[in-house]
Amino acid sequence: MRLHFVFTTYIHLMYTTGVSESLEIDWDEHNESHLALHGISRSDAEDVLSGCHILLEFQAEGDEERWIAVGAARTGRILTIVFTIRGEALRPITGWIADKSTAALYFEEWGQK
Repeated sequence: MRLHFVFTTYIHLMYTTGVSESLEIDWDEHNESHLALHGISRSDAEDVLSGCHILLEFQAEGDEERWIAVGAARTGRILTIVFTIRGEALRPITGWIADKSTAALYFEEWGQK
């Protein structure tokens, strides 16, 4: 039940004011280096997860629920970040530069271009 509360709070914050500055993001050498292989820095992923973004889909990977978020990094790149919720923290898993159609969905939702 706690996971449901955390996720519901996350969704509410995301679509009203962006995720709060106190958002906890779970980092370690593994997920940070994996994102780097795709050209995404820690700050890029944090920009997407803590800023205005859209959720594209939910996936079940074993016992873990994974979500796909699309948003803008401060660099202006539109990125796709796959993450899960562990405890009360978001844990980035992987990511990539959003393709044109995915970026268009993001711009359509947030009215930016």
